[in-house]
Amino acid sequence: MDPVRGLLRSRWLAADSLRSDLPFGLSFLREDRRCFAYYRFHKRVGKGNWNRYVERYIKPRAIENTQRITFNYRASFQAAKSSASYLWELPKRIAAATSANDVLNAWVHFRQVTAPTLISLLIRHKRKKAYHFVLALRRLCEIKHVDTSDWRFQFIAKKLLKRSKYFIDLPGVCHYLGRLKAVPTLDNLSVLLCEKIERYTPAQLAQIAGAFGNCRLHSKYLFALLARQLEAKIHNASNEDLTTIASAFGRCMVYNFRLFALTSLEMQRRLSPTFKHPDPYRDLTYSPTRHCMAVLQQPITVQLQRPSVHDLLRLVEAFATAKHRDLQLCDLLSQMVRSSLNGGQTADPSDPTVATRVVKAFCTLKVNDVPLFVSILKKVAERPYNYPPSCISDIGKHLAFVLPRQVDSISKGFSECLSELQLHLHRMDPRQLTSTAVFAYKAGASSAWKKDFLDQVNQAIVSYGPSRSQYDAPKLLEVLSMHGSLSTACFNTICRDIYHVVNLFEPVDFQRTSRVLRKLKKSDMTNIKMVNMLSKRAVGQWEEFSDYQYHCVARDLTLAGPPFPSLISDLWSHNRYNKGFRPSLPAPIATEGS
Repeated sequence: MDPVRGLLRSRWLAADSLRSDLPFGLSFLREDRRCFAYYRFHKRVGKGNWNRYVERYIKPRAIENTQRITFNYRASFQAAKSSASYLWELPKRIAAATSANDVLNAWVHFRQVTAPTLISLLIRHKRKKAYHFVLALRRLCEIKHVDTSDWRFQFIAKKLLKRSKYFIDLPGVCHYLGRLKAVPTLDNLSVLLCEKIERYTPAQLAQIAGAFGNCRLHSKYLFALLARQLEAKIHNASNEDLTTIASAFGRCMVYNFRLFALTSLEMQRRLSPTFKHPDPYRDLTYSPTRHCMAVLQQPITVQLQRPSVHDLLRLVEAFATAKHRDLQLCDLLSQMVRSSLNGGQTADPSDPTVATRVVKAFCTLKVNDVPLFVSILKKVAERPYNYPPSCISDIGKHLAFVLPRQVDSISKGFSECLSELQLHLHRMDPRQLTSTAVFAYKAGASSAWKKDFLDQVNQAIVSYGPSRSQYDAPKLLEVLSMHGSLSTACFNTICRDIYHVVNLFEPVDFQRTSRVLRKLKKSDMTNIKMVNMLSKRAVGQWEEFSDYQYHCVARDLTLAGPPFPSLISDLWSHNRYNKGFRPSLPAPIATEGS
Protein backbone atom coordinates (compact mmCIF):
# COMPACT_ATOMS: atom_id res chain seq x y z
CA MET A 1 0.00 0.00 0.00
CA ASP A 2 1.18 3.50 -0.75
CA PRO A 3 2.40 5.10 2.52
CA VAL A 4 0.64 8.39 1.79
CA ARG A 5 -2.62 6.65 1.13
CA GLY A 6 -2.23 4.55 4.25
CA LEU A 7 -1.63 7.68 6.36
CA LEU A 8 -4.77 9.35 5.07
CA ARG A 9 -6.79 6.23 5.71
CA SER A 10 -5.58 6.00 9.31
CA ARG A 11 -6.52 9.66 9.92
CA TRP A 12 -9.96 9.09 8.42
CA LEU A 13 -10.62 6.11 10.67
CA ALA A 14 -9.50 8.08 13.73
CA ALA A 15 -11.80 10.95 12.84
CA ASP A 16 -14.62 8.51 12.25
CA SER A 17 -14.17 7.08 15.72
CA LEU A 18 -14.29 10.58 17.17
CA ARG A 19 -17.48 11.42 15.24
CA SER A 20 -19.15 8.30 16.56
CA ASP A 21 -18.49 9.45 20.12
CA LEU A 22 -20.33 12.78 19.63
CA PRO A 23 -23.53 13.20 21.61
CA PHE A 24 -26.91 13.03 19.89
CA GLY A 25 -27.42 16.81 19.87
CA LEU A 26 -24.14 17.39 17.95
CA SER A 27 -24.69 14.81 15.29
CA PHE A 28 -25.01 17.56 12.68
CA LEU A 29 -21.21 17.97 12.84
CA ARG A 30 -20.71 14.67 11.06
CA GLU A 31 -19.13 15.29 7.70
CA ASP A 32 -20.82 12.38 5.96
CA ARG A 33 -24.37 13.68 6.72
CA ARG A 34 -26.17 15.04 3.67
CA CYS A 35 -27.90 18.46 4.05
CA PHE A 36 -30.75 19.13 1.61
CA ALA A 37 -31.13 22.91 1.56
CA TYR A 38 -33.30 22.94 -1.55
CA TYR A 39 -34.11 19.39 -2.57
CA ARG A 40 -35.76 19.53 -5.93
CA PHE A 41 -37.73 16.30 -5.77
CA HIS A 42 -40.40 15.27 -3.28
CA LYS A 43 -39.01 11.71 -3.10
CA ARG A 44 -35.48 10.48 -2.53
CA VAL A 45 -33.37 9.74 -5.57
CA GLY A 46 -32.82 6.01 -5.96
CA LYS A 47 -35.97 5.11 -4.03
CA GLY A 48 -39.19 3.80 -5.51
CA ASN A 49 -40.58 3.90 -9.03
CA TRP A 50 -40.19 7.15 -11.01
CA ASN A 51 -42.36 6.27 -14.00
CA ARG A 52 -45.31 8.46 -12.97
CA TYR A 53 -43.39 11.10 -11.11
CA VAL A 54 -44.82 14.64 -11.54
CA GLU A 55 -42.61 17.62 -10.87
CA ARG A 56 -44.07 20.01 -8.27
CA TYR A 57 -41.03 21.89 -7.09
CA ILE A 58 -41.44 25.67 -6.99
CA LYS A 59 -38.25 27.65 -7.07
CA PRO A 60 -38.00 30.15 -4.19
CA ARG A 61 -38.28 33.78 -5.17
CA ALA A 62 -35.20 35.94 -5.10
CA ILE A 63 -34.82 38.64 -2.48
CA GLU A 64 -35.60 41.42 -4.95
CA ASN A 65 -39.01 39.85 -5.68
CA THR A 66 -40.08 39.77 -2.02
CA GLN A 67 -39.55 43.45 -1.17
CA ARG A 68 -42.19 46.21 -1.28
CA ILE A 69 -41.97 48.68 -4.11
CA THR A 70 -40.92 52.04 -2.69
CA PHE A 71 -40.42 54.81 -5.18
CA ASN A 72 -37.83 57.48 -4.55
CA TYR A 73 -39.81 60.11 -6.43
CA ARG A 74 -43.21 61.75 -6.01
CA ALA A 75 -46.15 61.86 -8.37
CA SER A 76 -46.95 64.98 -10.28
CA PHE A 77 -49.72 67.27 -9.12
CA GLN A 78 -52.10 66.19 -11.87
CA ALA A 79 -51.46 62.48 -11.23
CA ALA A 80 -52.01 62.84 -7.49
CA LYS A 81 -55.15 64.93 -8.04
CA SER A 82 -56.58 62.42 -10.50
CA SER A 83 -55.89 59.60 -8.07
CA ALA A 84 -57.64 61.34 -5.15
CA SER A 85 -60.48 62.88 -7.17
CA TYR A 86 -62.94 60.26 -5.92
CA LEU A 87 -62.97 62.02 -2.54
CA TRP A 88 -65.03 64.87 -4.00
CA GLU A 89 -66.39 63.27 -7.16
CA LEU A 90 -68.30 60.57 -5.25
CA PRO A 91 -70.28 63.06 -3.09
CA LYS A 92 -71.14 65.00 -6.26
CA ARG A 93 -72.48 61.90 -7.98
CA ILE A 94 -74.45 60.90 -4.87
CA ALA A 95 -76.02 64.37 -4.62
CA ALA A 96 -76.93 64.36 -8.33
CA ALA A 97 -78.57 60.92 -8.14
CA THR A 98 -82.34 60.86 -8.57
CA SER A 99 -82.93 57.14 -8.01
CA ALA A 100 -81.54 54.35 -5.89
CA ASN A 101 -79.95 52.83 -8.98
CA ASP A 102 -77.99 56.05 -9.58
CA VAL A 103 -76.68 56.11 -6.01
CA LEU A 104 -75.55 52.49 -6.17
CA ASN A 105 -73.95 53.00 -9.59
CA ALA A 106 -72.06 56.02 -8.28
CA TRP A 107 -70.67 53.93 -5.45
CA VAL A 108 -69.63 51.08 -7.74
CA HIS A 109 -68.12 53.51 -10.27
CA PHE A 110 -65.33 54.34 -7.81
CA ARG A 111 -64.95 50.79 -6.62
CA GLN A 112 -61.99 49.90 -8.85
CA VAL A 113 -59.21 51.76 -10.64
CA THR A 114 -60.30 53.94 -13.55
CA ALA A 115 -57.38 56.34 -14.12
CA PRO A 116 -54.40 54.83 -16.01
CA THR A 117 -51.84 56.68 -13.93
CA LEU A 118 -49.04 55.10 -11.97
CA ILE A 119 -50.53 56.15 -8.63
CA SER A 120 -53.91 54.72 -9.58
CA LEU A 121 -52.34 51.44 -10.61
CA LEU A 122 -50.73 51.15 -7.20
CA ILE A 123 -54.06 51.75 -5.42
CA ARG A 124 -56.15 48.73 -6.32
CA HIS A 125 -59.34 49.98 -4.61
CA LYS A 126 -60.70 53.39 -3.76
CA ARG A 127 -60.85 53.47 0.02
CA LYS A 128 -64.03 55.30 0.99
CA LYS A 129 -64.17 57.69 3.90
CA ALA A 130 -66.71 57.40 6.69
CA TYR A 131 -68.70 60.39 5.46
CA HIS A 132 -69.11 58.67 2.08
CA PHE A 133 -71.12 55.89 3.75
CA VAL A 134 -73.28 58.41 5.60
CA LEU A 135 -73.95 60.44 2.46
CA ALA A 136 -74.92 57.35 0.47
CA LEU A 137 -77.26 56.01 3.17
CA ARG A 138 -78.89 59.40 3.70
CA ARG A 139 -79.47 59.85 -0.02
CA LEU A 140 -80.98 56.36 -0.27
CA CYS A 141 -83.34 57.23 2.59
CA GLU A 142 -84.41 60.40 0.79
CA ILE A 143 -85.04 58.58 -2.48
CA LYS A 144 -86.75 55.52 -0.90
CA HIS A 145 -87.75 52.35 -2.77
CA VAL A 146 -84.36 50.69 -2.25
CA ASP A 147 -83.83 46.98 -2.81
CA THR A 148 -81.56 45.95 0.05
CA SER A 149 -80.95 42.56 -1.59
CA ASP A 150 -79.12 44.24 -4.49
CA TRP A 151 -75.46 43.15 -4.63
CA ARG A 152 -74.37 46.79 -4.77
CA PHE A 153 -76.14 47.61 -1.53
CA GLN A 154 -74.77 44.41 -0.01
CA PHE A 155 -71.30 45.58 -1.05
CA ILE A 156 -71.85 48.87 0.82
CA ALA A 157 -73.16 47.01 3.86
CA LYS A 158 -70.19 44.62 3.88
CA LYS A 159 -67.67 47.47 3.87
CA LEU A 160 -69.75 49.32 6.46
CA LEU A 161 -69.61 46.39 8.86
CA LYS A 162 -65.84 46.13 8.52
CA ARG A 163 -65.37 49.80 9.42
CA SER A 164 -68.23 50.13 11.89
CA LYS A 165 -65.94 50.58 14.90
CA TYR A 166 -64.49 53.75 13.35
CA PHE A 167 -67.83 55.60 13.16
CA ILE A 168 -68.34 58.20 15.85
CA ASP A 169 -72.09 58.52 15.29
CA LEU A 170 -72.91 54.84 14.82
CA PRO A 171 -76.52 55.33 16.08
CA GLY A 172 -77.05 57.77 13.20
CA VAL A 173 -75.93 55.09 10.75
CA CYS A 174 -78.34 52.66 12.44
CA HIS A 175 -81.11 55.22 11.99
CA TYR A 176 -80.58 55.24 8.21
CA LEU A 177 -80.32 51.44 8.07
CA GLY A 178 -83.57 51.16 10.01
CA ARG A 179 -85.37 53.40 7.54
CA LEU A 180 -84.01 51.28 4.68
CA LYS A 181 -85.13 48.06 6.45
CA ALA A 182 -81.62 46.57 6.19
CA VAL A 183 -82.32 43.88 8.79
CA PRO A 184 -79.19 41.67 8.40
CA THR A 185 -76.82 44.65 8.55
CA LEU A 186 -78.59 46.11 11.57
CA ASP A 187 -78.52 42.75 13.32
CA ASN A 188 -74.75 42.44 12.81
CA LEU A 189 -74.22 45.95 14.20
CA SER A 190 -76.03 45.07 17.43
CA VAL A 191 -72.88 43.36 18.78
CA LEU A 192 -70.87 46.58 18.57
CA LEU A 193 -73.79 48.65 19.87
CA CYS A 194 -73.96 46.51 23.01
CA GLU A 195 -70.27 47.15 23.67
CA LYS A 196 -70.58 50.94 23.34
CA ILE A 197 -74.06 51.41 24.79
CA GLU A 198 -72.79 53.29 27.86
CA ARG A 199 -71.24 56.06 25.75
CA TYR A 200 -74.43 57.13 24.01
CA THR A 201 -76.74 60.00 24.91
CA PRO A 202 -80.53 59.59 25.26
CA ALA A 203 -80.99 60.95 21.73
CA GLN A 204 -78.63 58.30 20.35
CA LEU A 205 -80.38 55.61 22.38
CA ALA A 206 -83.64 56.73 20.80
CA GLN A 207 -82.07 56.47 17.33
CA ILE A 208 -80.96 52.90 18.02
CA ALA A 209 -84.36 51.90 19.40
CA GLY A 210 -86.17 53.60 16.52
CA ALA A 211 -84.05 51.76 13.95
CA PHE A 212 -84.83 48.38 15.49
CA GLY A 213 -88.48 49.38 15.85
CA ASN A 214 -88.79 50.25 12.16
CA CYS A 215 -87.45 46.81 11.22
CA ARG A 216 -89.35 45.05 14.04
CA LEU A 217 -86.04 43.41 14.92
CA HIS A 218 -86.01 41.92 18.40
CA SER A 219 -82.70 41.78 20.28
CA LYS A 220 -83.35 40.79 23.87
CA TYR A 221 -79.91 41.67 25.24
CA LEU A 222 -79.69 45.00 23.42
CA PHE A 223 -83.14 46.12 24.55
CA ALA A 224 -82.30 45.18 28.14
CA LEU A 225 -79.21 47.40 27.95
CA LEU A 226 -81.26 50.18 26.35
CA ALA A 227 -83.80 50.06 29.17
CA ARG A 228 -81.05 50.11 31.81
CA GLN A 229 -79.31 53.10 30.25
CA LEU A 230 -82.56 55.01 29.74
CA GLU A 231 -83.58 54.52 33.36
CA ALA A 232 -80.31 56.19 34.41
CA LYS A 233 -80.61 59.06 31.88
CA ILE A 234 -84.37 59.50 31.72
CA HIS A 235 -84.30 62.98 33.28
CA ASN A 236 -82.11 64.28 30.44
CA ALA A 237 -84.12 62.68 27.61
CA SER A 238 -86.40 64.81 25.48
CA ASN A 239 -90.10 64.09 25.04
CA GLU A 240 -89.57 62.83 21.50
CA ASP A 241 -86.84 60.44 22.66
CA LEU A 242 -89.09 58.95 25.33
CA THR A 243 -91.95 58.37 22.92
CA THR A 244 -89.62 56.92 20.26
CA ILE A 245 -88.13 54.40 22.69
CA ALA A 246 -91.54 53.39 24.05
CA SER A 247 -92.87 52.94 20.52
CA ALA A 248 -89.85 50.81 19.55
CA PHE A 249 -90.35 48.53 22.56
CA GLY A 250 -93.99 48.07 21.60
CA ARG A 251 -93.31 47.38 17.90
CA CYS A 252 -90.59 44.83 18.77
CA MET A 253 -92.86 43.17 21.36
CA VAL A 254 -90.46 43.79 24.23
CA TYR A 255 -92.87 44.20 27.14
CA ASN A 256 -90.75 46.05 29.69
CA PHE A 257 -93.57 47.43 31.85
CA ARG A 258 -91.13 48.91 34.35
CA LEU A 259 -89.72 51.14 31.63
CA PHE A 260 -93.23 52.06 30.46
CA ALA A 261 -94.20 53.07 34.00
CA LEU A 262 -91.05 55.20 34.43
CA THR A 263 -91.66 56.90 31.08
CA SER A 264 -95.25 57.69 32.02
CA LEU A 265 -94.23 59.08 35.42
CA GLU A 266 -91.56 61.25 33.79
CA MET A 267 -94.12 62.68 31.36
CA GLN A 268 -96.52 63.41 34.20
CA ARG A 269 -93.74 65.04 36.22
CA ARG A 270 -92.96 67.38 33.35
CA LEU A 271 -96.62 68.34 33.15
CA SER A 272 -96.71 69.34 36.82
CA PRO A 273 -96.62 73.08 37.67
CA THR A 274 -93.45 72.67 39.78
CA PHE A 275 -91.39 71.32 36.88
CA LYS A 276 -88.06 73.10 36.38
CA HIS A 277 -85.33 72.59 33.83
CA PRO A 278 -82.35 70.68 35.26
CA ASP A 279 -79.18 72.75 35.45
CA PRO A 280 -76.12 70.75 36.57
CA TYR A 281 -73.94 73.88 36.38
CA ARG A 282 -76.08 75.96 38.71
CA ASP A 283 -73.63 75.66 41.62
CA LEU A 284 -70.75 76.77 39.44
CA THR A 285 -72.67 79.70 38.04
CA TYR A 286 -73.96 81.16 41.30
CA SER A 287 -70.98 80.41 43.54
CA PRO A 288 -69.04 83.65 44.30
CA THR A 289 -65.84 81.77 45.09
CA ARG A 290 -65.54 80.22 41.63
CA HIS A 291 -63.56 81.63 38.76
CA CYS A 292 -65.41 84.07 36.52
CA MET A 293 -64.99 81.77 33.51
CA ALA A 294 -67.45 79.36 35.13
CA VAL A 295 -70.23 81.85 34.36
CA LEU A 296 -69.62 81.40 30.63
CA GLN A 297 -69.82 77.62 30.86
CA GLN A 298 -73.03 76.40 29.19
CA PRO A 299 -74.90 73.27 30.32
CA ILE A 300 -74.57 70.43 27.83
CA THR A 301 -78.09 69.06 28.22
CA VAL A 302 -81.27 68.80 26.21
CA GLN A 303 -83.65 71.72 26.57
CA LEU A 304 -86.57 69.91 28.16
CA GLN A 305 -90.04 71.23 27.40
CA ARG A 306 -93.46 70.49 28.75
CA PRO A 307 -95.13 67.66 26.84
CA SER A 308 -97.65 68.73 24.24
CA VAL A 309 -100.76 66.92 23.07
CA HIS A 310 -98.77 65.25 20.31
CA ASP A 311 -96.15 63.97 22.78
CA LEU A 312 -98.77 62.44 25.06
CA LEU A 313 -100.65 61.04 22.08
CA ARG A 314 -97.54 59.34 20.69
CA LEU A 315 -96.83 57.82 24.09
CA VAL A 316 -100.41 56.53 24.44
CA GLU A 317 -100.20 55.05 20.93
CA ALA A 318 -96.96 53.32 21.90
CA PHE A 319 -98.65 51.91 25.00
CA ALA A 320 -101.57 50.76 22.83
CA THR A 321 -99.13 48.86 20.60
CA ALA A 322 -97.56 47.25 23.67
CA LYS A 323 -100.98 46.54 25.29
CA HIS A 324 -100.04 48.61 28.35
CA ARG A 325 -102.97 50.58 29.79
CA ASP A 326 -101.97 53.60 31.87
CA LEU A 327 -105.19 55.24 33.05
CA GLN A 328 -103.50 58.28 34.60
CA LEU A 329 -101.75 59.16 31.35
CA CYS A 330 -104.96 58.60 29.38
CA ASP A 331 -106.82 60.86 31.82
CA LEU A 332 -104.26 63.65 31.28
CA LEU A 333 -104.55 63.34 27.51
CA SER A 334 -108.34 63.30 27.74
CA GLN A 335 -108.39 66.49 29.81
CA MET A 336 -106.08 68.30 27.38
CA VAL A 337 -108.12 67.28 24.33
CA ARG A 338 -111.46 68.14 25.96
CA SER A 339 -110.24 71.54 27.13
CA SER A 340 -109.12 72.40 23.61
CA LEU A 341 -112.39 71.14 22.09
CA ASN A 342 -114.65 72.88 24.59
CA GLY A 343 -112.71 76.11 24.23
CA GLY A 344 -114.17 76.70 20.79
CA GLN A 345 -111.11 75.47 18.88
CA THR A 346 -110.08 72.15 17.49
CA ALA A 347 -107.19 70.25 19.02
CA ASP A 348 -105.00 71.31 16.12
CA PRO A 349 -106.61 72.99 13.10
CA SER A 350 -103.64 72.10 10.90
CA ASP A 351 -103.75 68.40 11.86
CA PRO A 352 -107.31 67.01 11.96
CA THR A 353 -105.99 63.50 12.61
CA VAL A 354 -105.43 64.20 16.31
CA ALA A 355 -108.99 63.26 17.25
CA THR A 356 -108.79 60.15 15.06
CA ARG A 357 -105.57 58.98 16.70
CA VAL A 358 -106.96 59.60 20.19
CA VAL A 359 -110.10 57.57 19.48
CA LYS A 360 -108.09 54.71 17.93
CA ALA A 361 -105.64 54.53 20.84
CA PHE A 362 -108.38 54.65 23.49
CA CYS A 363 -110.48 52.00 21.74
CA THR A 364 -107.43 49.74 21.36
CA LEU A 365 -106.70 50.04 25.08
CA LYS A 366 -110.44 49.71 25.86
CA VAL A 367 -110.49 53.02 27.71
CA ASN A 368 -114.14 54.00 27.30
CA ASP A 369 -113.92 57.71 28.00
CA VAL A 370 -117.52 58.56 27.11
CA PRO A 371 -117.32 62.35 27.80
CA LEU A 372 -114.30 62.64 25.49
CA PHE A 373 -115.95 60.58 22.77
CA VAL A 374 -119.14 62.64 22.95
CA SER A 375 -117.14 65.88 22.68
CA ILE A 376 -115.25 64.61 19.63
CA LEU A 377 -118.42 63.39 17.92
CA LYS A 378 -120.14 66.71 18.58
CA LYS A 379 -117.22 68.69 17.16
CA VAL A 380 -117.04 66.52 14.04
CA ALA A 381 -120.80 66.76 13.48
CA GLU A 382 -120.75 70.55 13.87
CA ARG A 383 -117.74 71.15 11.59
CA PRO A 384 -117.35 68.19 9.23
CA TYR A 385 -115.56 70.39 6.69
CA ASN A 386 -112.54 70.51 9.05
CA TYR A 387 -112.07 66.73 8.84
CA PRO A 388 -111.25 64.65 5.75
CA PRO A 389 -113.54 61.70 4.95
CA SER A 390 -110.91 59.20 6.10
CA CYS A 391 -110.86 60.74 9.60
CA ILE A 392 -114.66 60.88 9.83
CA SER A 393 -115.00 57.22 8.80
CA ASP A 394 -112.36 56.04 11.29
CA ILE A 395 -113.84 58.08 14.14
CA GLY A 396 -117.36 56.87 13.39
CA LYS A 397 -116.29 53.22 13.05
CA HIS A 398 -114.70 53.19 16.52
CA LEU A 399 -117.32 55.32 18.27
CA ALA A 400 -120.19 53.24 16.89
CA PHE A 401 -118.99 50.29 19.00
CA VAL A 402 -118.84 52.36 22.21
CA LEU A 403 -121.54 55.04 22.22
CA PRO A 404 -125.23 54.03 22.37
CA ARG A 405 -127.07 55.12 19.25
CA GLN A 406 -130.39 55.18 21.13
CA VAL A 407 -129.47 58.60 22.58
CA ASP A 408 -130.87 61.37 20.40
CA SER A 409 -127.75 63.57 20.41
CA ILE A 410 -125.48 60.66 19.52
CA SER A 411 -127.84 59.36 16.84
CA LYS A 412 -128.01 62.85 15.33
CA GLY A 413 -124.22 63.12 15.33
CA PHE A 414 -123.90 59.76 13.57
CA SER A 415 -126.44 60.83 10.95
CA GLU A 416 -124.54 64.06 10.24
CA CYS A 417 -121.29 62.15 9.81
CA LEU A 418 -122.86 59.56 7.49
CA SER A 419 -124.49 62.28 5.40
CA GLU A 420 -121.10 63.94 4.98
CA LEU A 421 -119.46 60.63 4.04
CA GLN A 422 -122.17 59.89 1.49
CA LEU A 423 -121.03 62.90 -0.53
CA HIS A 424 -117.44 61.60 -0.81
CA LEU A 425 -117.92 57.88 -1.51
CA HIS A 426 -116.73 58.22 -5.10
CA ARG A 427 -113.30 59.52 -4.04
CA MET A 428 -112.52 57.02 -1.27
CA ASP A 429 -110.11 54.09 -1.47
CA PRO A 430 -111.02 50.53 -0.31
CA ARG A 431 -109.66 51.05 3.21
CA GLN A 432 -111.80 54.15 3.74
CA LEU A 433 -114.81 52.45 2.17
CA THR A 434 -114.40 49.54 4.59
CA SER A 435 -114.44 51.88 7.60
CA THR A 436 -117.45 53.71 6.15
CA ALA A 437 -119.37 50.46 5.59
CA VAL A 438 -118.70 49.27 9.15
CA PHE A 439 -119.73 52.68 10.49
CA ALA A 440 -122.99 52.62 8.53
CA TYR A 441 -123.69 49.03 9.58
CA LYS A 442 -123.31 49.82 13.31
CA ALA A 443 -124.80 53.33 13.42
CA GLY A 444 -127.41 53.34 10.65
CA ALA A 445 -130.96 54.31 11.55
CA SER A 446 -133.14 51.95 9.49
CA SER A 447 -132.54 48.83 7.42
CA ALA A 448 -133.76 50.49 4.22
CA TRP A 449 -131.36 53.40 4.70
CA LYS A 450 -128.49 50.99 5.45
CA LYS A 451 -129.19 48.99 2.29
CA ASP A 452 -129.28 52.12 0.15
CA PHE A 453 -126.02 53.37 1.69
CA LEU A 454 -124.25 50.02 1.31
CA ASP A 455 -125.41 49.78 -2.32
CA GLN A 456 -123.54 53.01 -2.97
CA VAL A 457 -120.47 51.55 -1.25
CA ASN A 458 -120.79 48.50 -3.51
CA GLN A 459 -120.82 50.71 -6.60
CA ALA A 460 -117.79 52.63 -5.33
CA ILE A 461 -115.85 49.38 -4.88
CA VAL A 462 -116.70 48.26 -8.42
CA SER A 463 -115.73 51.61 -9.93
CA TYR A 464 -112.44 51.64 -7.99
CA GLY A 465 -111.53 48.17 -9.26
CA PRO A 466 -108.96 45.70 -7.91
CA SER A 467 -106.17 47.24 -5.86
CA ARG A 468 -103.07 46.09 -4.05
CA SER A 469 -103.78 48.21 -0.99
CA GLN A 470 -104.02 46.51 2.39
CA TYR A 471 -107.45 46.73 3.97
CA ASP A 472 -109.85 44.50 5.90
CA ALA A 473 -111.36 42.76 2.87
CA PRO A 474 -113.08 39.95 4.88
CA LYS A 475 -114.89 42.54 7.02
CA LEU A 476 -116.07 44.48 3.97
CA LEU A 477 -117.25 41.25 2.36
CA GLU A 478 -119.20 40.32 5.48
CA VAL A 479 -120.86 43.73 5.94
CA LEU A 480 -121.99 43.98 2.32
CA SER A 481 -123.36 40.43 2.31
CA MET A 482 -125.43 40.96 5.47
CA HIS A 483 -127.83 43.37 3.75
CA GLY A 484 -127.76 41.82 0.28
CA SER A 485 -125.73 44.69 -1.14
CA LEU A 486 -122.99 42.54 -2.66
CA SER A 487 -123.07 42.25 -6.44
CA THR A 488 -121.17 39.70 -8.51
CA ALA A 489 -118.74 42.32 -9.81
CA CYS A 490 -118.01 43.57 -6.31
CA PHE A 491 -117.59 39.99 -5.07
CA ASN A 492 -115.01 39.22 -7.76
CA THR A 493 -113.17 42.47 -7.04
CA ILE A 494 -112.89 41.76 -3.33
CA CYS A 495 -111.80 38.17 -4.02
CA ARG A 496 -108.94 39.49 -6.14
CA ASP A 497 -107.91 41.82 -3.34
CA ILE A 498 -107.94 38.94 -0.83
CA TYR A 499 -105.16 37.24 -2.80
CA HIS A 500 -102.87 40.20 -1.99
CA VAL A 501 -103.67 40.36 1.74
CA VAL A 502 -104.01 36.67 2.58
CA ASN A 503 -100.47 36.65 3.99
CA LEU A 504 -101.72 38.98 6.75
CA PHE A 505 -104.72 36.83 7.66
CA GLU A 506 -105.33 35.79 11.24
CA PRO A 507 -107.61 32.89 12.29
CA VAL A 508 -110.57 35.26 12.68
CA ASP A 509 -110.12 36.42 9.07
CA PHE A 510 -110.16 32.83 7.79
CA GLN A 511 -113.27 32.17 9.84
CA ARG A 512 -115.06 35.28 8.59
CA THR A 513 -114.20 34.71 4.92
CA SER A 514 -115.18 31.03 4.94
CA ARG A 515 -118.48 31.85 6.66
CA VAL A 516 -119.33 34.45 4.01
CA LEU A 517 -118.39 32.10 1.16
CA ARG A 518 -120.66 29.42 2.60
CA LYS A 519 -123.53 31.89 2.88
CA LEU A 520 -123.04 33.28 -0.64
CA LYS A 521 -123.18 29.82 -2.21
CA LYS A 522 -126.93 29.84 -1.58
CA SER A 523 -127.12 32.87 -3.89
CA ASP A 524 -125.15 31.06 -6.63
CA MET A 525 -122.11 33.23 -5.93
CA THR A 526 -119.08 30.94 -5.65
CA ASN A 527 -115.36 31.11 -6.25
CA ILE A 528 -113.73 27.66 -6.23
CA LYS A 529 -110.22 29.09 -6.67
CA MET A 530 -110.69 31.17 -3.53
CA VAL A 531 -111.93 28.12 -1.60
CA ASN A 532 -108.93 26.02 -2.67
CA MET A 533 -106.49 28.81 -1.85
CA LEU A 534 -107.95 29.35 1.62
CA SER A 535 -107.93 25.58 2.23
CA LYS A 536 -104.21 25.39 1.44
CA ARG A 537 -103.50 28.36 3.70
CA ALA A 538 -105.54 26.93 6.55
CA VAL A 539 -103.71 23.60 6.30
CA GLY A 540 -100.37 25.39 6.43
CA GLN A 541 -101.35 27.51 9.46
CA TRP A 542 -103.47 25.00 11.37
CA GLU A 543 -101.39 25.38 14.54
CA GLU A 544 -102.53 29.01 14.91
CA PHE A 545 -106.21 28.06 15.21
CA SER A 546 -108.11 26.91 18.24
CA ASP A 547 -109.94 23.59 17.97
CA TYR A 548 -113.35 25.17 17.41
CA GLN A 549 -112.03 27.84 15.01
CA TYR A 550 -110.35 25.29 12.79
CA HIS A 551 -113.45 23.10 12.78
CA CYS A 552 -115.61 26.06 11.69
CA VAL A 553 -113.18 27.01 8.91
CA ALA A 554 -112.94 23.43 7.63
CA ARG A 555 -116.73 23.00 7.75
CA ASP A 556 -117.50 26.28 5.97
CA LEU A 557 -114.87 25.76 3.26
CA THR A 558 -116.13 22.23 2.63
CA LEU A 559 -119.72 23.44 2.27
CA ALA A 560 -118.71 26.50 0.22
CA GLY A 561 -116.77 24.54 -2.42
CA PRO A 562 -116.14 21.85 -1.95
CA PRO A 563 -112.36 22.01 -2.54
CA PHE A 564 -110.34 19.32 -4.26
CA PRO A 565 -110.61 15.81 -2.72
CA SER A 566 -106.94 15.84 -1.74
CA LEU A 567 -107.42 19.21 -0.04
CA ILE A 568 -110.45 17.93 1.85
CA SER A 569 -108.41 15.06 3.27
CA ASP A 570 -105.57 17.37 4.31
CA LEU A 571 -108.02 19.94 5.68
CA TRP A 572 -109.83 17.50 7.95
CA SER A 573 -106.73 15.60 9.01
CA HIS A 574 -105.87 18.43 11.45
CA ASN A 575 -109.37 18.70 12.92
CA ARG A 576 -109.34 18.12 16.70
CA TYR A 577 -112.95 19.09 17.44
CA ASN A 578 -115.04 15.96 18.00
CA LYS A 579 -118.50 17.49 17.61
CA GLY A 580 -120.47 18.92 14.73
CA PHE A 581 -120.24 18.42 10.98
CA ARG A 582 -118.23 15.58 9.43
CA PRO A 583 -117.71 15.25 5.65
CA SER A 584 -117.72 12.00 3.73
CA LEU A 585 -114.04 11.72 2.89
CA PRO A 586 -113.09 9.97 -0.38
CA ALA A 587 -111.83 6.41 -0.02
CA PRO A 588 -108.12 5.89 -0.61
CA ILE A 589 -107.17 4.59 -4.04
CA ALA A 590 -106.22 0.91 -3.90
CA THR A 591 -102.92 -0.12 -5.44
CA GLU A 592 -102.28 -3.25 -7.52
CA GLY A 593 -100.40 -5.03 -4.76
CA SER A 594 -103.14 -4.51 -2.14
